[in-house]
Amino acid sequence: MIPNNINFSDFIHGTLPDWIIKDYVKKGIIGIKNLVSDWEKDVDQVSIDFHLGHRILIPAMGRHIVIDIRKGVDSSMYEEVILKTGDPITIRPGQFFIGETMEVLTLPNNIIGRLEGKSSFARLGIVIHQTSARFDPGWDGPAALELRNNSDNDVVIYCGGKICAFAFEKLDVPVEKVWKKRTYRNNGNKTLHSMINKDNLSGKKKVNEN
Repeated sequence: MIPNNINFSDFIHGTLPDWIIKDYVKKGIIGIKNLVSDWEKDVDQVSIDFHLGHRILIPAMGRHIVIDIRKGVDSSMYEEVILKTGDPITIRPGQFFIGETMEVLTLPNNIIGRLEGKSSFARLGIVIHQTSARFDPGWDGPAALELRNNSDNDVVIYCGGKICAFAFEKLDVPVEKVWKKRTYRNNGNKTLHSMINKDNLSGKKKVNEN
């Protein structure tokens, strides 16, 4: 016979099902600020819907500008648009811009978040994220969205509307190095635009080939 004081959620690992997501959100184990009042309706089998936030960055450097990844980009190369809830924004064919979620996500040291696009957007040719879909244990901030219109039509989306979904994976043990807001990239997406010049993706540092 199983004692009444055992919490089954303590024994769950891997992808979290709907009832565990609800339980963890209610208990604050998975912290989510700015939830809508009826947020439980946004929980599907293994994910919870997030909504498009207020801040949009539209690249303004033009096609003639070459981006050197060792030099990177800065805020002057983007037009910042601040939307009110319910405001529309049109994504032109081939257009790319950066947005963020309305929700602010905080993860414990043993849970990974995974951002997933919505199939209803995908079938209109709208990509919600390019590659940065993993949110490490300790993450604290809104999620950045890398939106692009791959269709031949203008598509209008709305601030505050559903834009993506988050799934969560519980690790068997906590991580040793928790994500923290201590470096340029660990700032909860306050910068929002790429900081690739500080990522050392160009191989500028000498690689130990031994």
